[in-house]
Amino acid sequence: MASNDQGGTDQTDRGLRKEYFGNGGGFGRFLPPVFKLLELAVAIICIGLIDDPANNSRLRPFATTRTIALAYSTFVPFLMFSVIYLFGKVIRENIPWKLQSLLNLTAFILYLATAICILHDWSETKNRNYWPPNTQRMDFLCGAGSVAVVGAVLYLLDLIVTTRLGAKGEIE
Repeated sequence: MASNDQGGTDQTDRGLRKEYFGNGGGFGRFLPPVFKLLELAVAIICIGLIDDPANNSRLRPFATTRTIALAYSTFVPFLMFSVIYLFGKVIRENIPWKLQSLLNLTAFILYLATAICILHDWSETKNRNYWPPNTQRMDFLCGAGSVAVVGAVLYLLDLIVTTRLGAKGEIE
C-alpha cells in the first residue's frame, strides 16, 4: 500500500516538474527572451545614434522633424516593451504569445518604416552636395538607419519564432 502512495506522489512530482520546467525543456523556449535582449540593445543603440543628428540640426537639417518623431516614437516604446517583457520573465509572468506576435509585427513594420525614412533623409542630405567639414552627424544618421534595419530583421525573426512556438504550444 505504501508503494501506491509513493507511485502517486512520483507522478505528481513529475507533473509539477514538467509544469515548472516547461514542456520538454527545449531550447526554443529560451529564444524569445534572447531576442528581447537583442532588441533592447538595438533600441538603445538606435536612440544613441539618432540623438545627435536630431538635436543638432538647427543650422543644417540632417533629418526632418517627422523622421525624428517617427524614430523616437518607434524606438522608445519598444525599448520599454522589451524591458517589461524581460522583467516579466524574471518574475515568471507570461505574456500570451498572440499578444507578443502582434507587438512583434507592429515593431517590424515601424522599425522598417523608420529605417526607410532615416536612410531617405540621409540620402537627401548627401545629394545636396553640401557636406560640412565634420560628417560625424551624417555617419550617425546612416548608422541609425542601418541598425534600425537590423532591428526590423530581429523583430521579424522574433515574430516567426514566437508564432511557431505558440502554435506548437511550447510557450503560452
